[in-house]
Amino acid sequence: MNNVKYRRSLLATTMIGGVALAMAASPSFAQSQDGTTEVGEIVVTGSRIVRQDYVANSPVATVSAEQIQARGDVNVEQILNQLPQVVPGLSANSNNPANGSATVDLRGLGPSRTLVLVNGRRFVPYDKSNAVDLNSIPAALIERVEVVSGGASATYGSDALAGVVNFIFKDNFEGLAVNTQYGVSGFGDGEQFNASALFGANIADGRGNVTGFVGYADRDGFLPNEDRPWALSSNAGGSGTGIYGGLNNLGTNNYTAVGCSTAPTPCRRSFRTAGVPGQFNNDFGLGASSDRYDFAPVNLLQSPSERYNAVLLGHYDINDTFTAFTEVFYTNTRNNIQLAPTPATGINIPYGNYFVQNYPALLAYANSRPNPTAPLNFDRRMAEVGARVESHDTNVLQFNGGLRANLGGDWKAEGIYAYGRTELRTSIENDVSRSRLAAALAAGGTATSCAASSLQLFPGCVPVNLFGAGTITPQAANFIRLNFADTSIFERQNLTFNVTGTAFELPAGPLSVAFGAEYREDKLSFTPDAAKASGDIFGFNAERPVAGRTESKELYAEAVIPLVRDVPFIKSLELEVGARMADYDTVGKIYAYKAGGSWEPVDSLRFRGIYQRAVRAPNVFELFQANDQGFPAVLDPCTTRNPSSGAARTLSTGVRNFCTAQLGFDPVATGFVAQNTQTESFFYGNPNLTEETSDTVTLGAVWQPTFVPGLSMSLDYYDIKVEDYIGTIFGGVSGIVNQCFAAGAAASGTTGAPVSAVAECNNAGIGLPLIYRDPAGNLKARAPLGNVSQLQTSGVDFSTRYGWNVPWGGGFWGQKLDVAVNLTYLDSYELDGIEYKGTVGAYNISASLPEWKANVSLGYDFGPVRVNYSGTYIDAMDNQGNIPDFQDGGYVGTDSYWYHDVSASYDFNDNVEIFGGVRNLADKAPPVFDNANDGNTDPNNFDVVGRYFFVGARLKY
Repeated sequence: MNNVKYRRSLLATTMIGGVALAMAASPSFAQSQDGTTEVGEIVVTGSRIVRQDYVANSPVATVSAEQIQARGDVNVEQILNQLPQVVPGLSANSNNPANGSATVDLRGLGPSRTLVLVNGRRFVPYDKSNAVDLNSIPAALIERVEVVSGGASATYGSDALAGVVNFIFKDNFEGLAVNTQYGVSGFGDGEQFNASALFGANIADGRGNVTGFVGYADRDGFLPNEDRPWALSSNAGGSGTGIYGGLNNLGTNNYTAVGCSTAPTPCRRSFRTAGVPGQFNNDFGLGASSDRYDFAPVNLLQSPSERYNAVLLGHYDINDTFTAFTEVFYTNTRNNIQLAPTPATGINIPYGNYFVQNYPALLAYANSRPNPTAPLNFDRRMAEVGARVESHDTNVLQFNGGLRANLGGDWKAEGIYAYGRTELRTSIENDVSRSRLAAALAAGGTATSCAASSLQLFPGCVPVNLFGAGTITPQAANFIRLNFADTSIFERQNLTFNVTGTAFELPAGPLSVAFGAEYREDKLSFTPDAAKASGDIFGFNAERPVAGRTESKELYAEAVIPLVRDVPFIKSLELEVGARMADYDTVGKIYAYKAGGSWEPVDSLRFRGIYQRAVRAPNVFELFQANDQGFPAVLDPCTTRNPSSGAARTLSTGVRNFCTAQLGFDPVATGFVAQNTQTESFFYGNPNLTEETSDTVTLGAVWQPTFVPGLSMSLDYYDIKVEDYIGTIFGGVSGIVNQCFAAGAAASGTTGAPVSAVAECNNAGIGLPLIYRDPAGNLKARAPLGNVSQLQTSGVDFSTRYGWNVPWGGGFWGQKLDVAVNLTYLDSYELDGIEYKGTVGAYNISASLPEWKANVSLGYDFGPVRVNYSGTYIDAMDNQGNIPDFQDGGYVGTDSYWYHDVSASYDFNDNVEIFGGVRNLADKAPPVFDNANDGNTDPNNFDVVGRYFFVGARLKY
């Protein structure tokens, strides 16, 4: 995957110093070299109407190819995560959680609620989450990126609840351009290399063009090391499942040794000496004597990746009326994440196991219980099996083909057929098989041979000794090791027909319209490995196969209506309206619409505002998820003692009556005790889900003073409210158990339960009760999705840009100065009534939500040299764990952060350019905080690589 010798040779021959222009979100207009506004026919993302200027009533942030090149960004998510409107999603530095993809999340509403377009057309999603993997979009081919933050469903349909990110590619290219770049951290790791070629030619005497692109990118991964001491040890206290093994003292069958019958919780035993139970040292500081497991050193800080891209763009003018065009995109991406060795919990070791019987101290502990022959409950980190490595191999194909027509005047029509297919193969190495481990532990074996029954079932069975670190032999590790693979295939077919033009002339100008129709079909099939489907795994939960489809037929229309023009105090006043009706085979007819407009009192000042009702229909996985297994920590309300501590519990009369009806006996009279503190649960999609809806209001102003050519400023307020937000009903399994027991208890005797609560617990859209008992009396739960939550966020975006042709200096010293400032203030981010603004962590939602986030950039051209500076500001944040609603507190937050990037480029001539730069110039380490979602920090919002150098060259022929 690497060619280090070549890369370092390239570094030696092309290294230069410099400064990086941040891709700041500029106001929605373009300017020429002298600062005046360019006029031309442009379609701005957020509307399909062709405009004669680069304006929009929805705020549009634009990132240019020059800005991308200045930062040296190889991965598209790096480009977008600098924008203040973006809450960073998964990235190259995501490890746990991670699924191999890189995503974009506008305003923190979730990647599946941000619509990703390429050249104005939907791009195929990555997997069952329905989010697009940005690895499939080559950065070197991007002409510009346009970001509309705010609902855009009236224009584009479902999934545009939070907004739209539109990647516009270079096309109509002639010649050959070759780009190559190499980068490395200041610690000598995290190397990245990419190379690409863009080539094209006109055909048929200029009536057509074919443009091709091929690209290769390679990224090395790295683990925590001494250069990054903040990541070397878990700041969250690691895991209680350690490498020595843990013998659990159940409150229902206590070990009477050393007083465990009266103090069960401290009597968990560890095996620092093989076979000898010793006090379990629950040191959350993870000191040398701690029996907890520190998983931080094993988790990657940057994932290794290798990517191939190929793109073919072509168009041909059949005659003066019709133009045929095609776009083909193919990407193959391979990347890995790495997790700590499998934490096997709740292992039942038979009393007759050879090692139990032949370790005297352990046997004495077993015999001290009231029921000495019961299985021993045991936890252990399976370190000898190795770290779990999850590999993702993704193949993405997107084909768009269609016909454009000039219908006369300014009327245009376009018909497109699009087909997209993503095949994701996820391979897991070094998990542990439940069935094989049970066979290796079965009673009746020896130190070297399994029990006869196990050998009959598994002829290669090897006994496993769990009682100590390093006690599992390589042969035993090989026997219980489980490698498996899942396959996910997502297919989309999309037919669209669009017409734009001028309906008629009004006194104030042309009434421009766009209308069209769309058909879309999405198919998903998820095929887990047989072991995963059956639950024969320890390190991951069982998942069931999923197959389903959704279909929609849609109509839309938009209009821009000029109302008044060129009267005192009204240079221009216009109205923008639009609506879309979509008929889904799942949720039926849904509607999206928008209404807004703009007012220009004078040439240089424009006020704008728009209201948008956006919708998102549930995706295939949300509809058809098929009872995937999980084990959340939820205690059975019928237990009269806590199975971990043995502490007595008091049941109310209603709960006691309801439990008696469930169990068939009185739990109090019989002293019923649940077996554990986890409730096996099964997670369902819900075919009765309805659409999510959002109401978005944006109000703002754009100022381009004529007396300062090149200066532009915008200020916009936004407010987004999402209702019927799709999530697990009652907030999760804990809520399901609490609500259904409360309803059942009330119905069983004392207060009378609400009919709706009882009905929902008995059905909840899946035709089955939400809680039930297996034949052994163990509580089980079913957790379907529902339209159960509400999210609201609001804030202010400010952007200014100034392009100045320097009048003094001339020649080599004076060309052009470019300055940009982009800032977002988060006024509120409220989910289900809890305010999260200004917080960080993963206590309830995995997101960093600073109140202030900004980019500042400077660029200066002199002669053949361009130098650039970029600064990114992230405001200080409190920890989510300190939110009063959670009644917790004492968690550490983050300080404010400034990141500084620099780069420079030099044009030798029209054919050769070299460039280089440094990201995170000050080598600022990320903040470390409690309950961090990954690597003691938020690796998607803060830089975990450190000072990073990059160099490269661009050749044009």
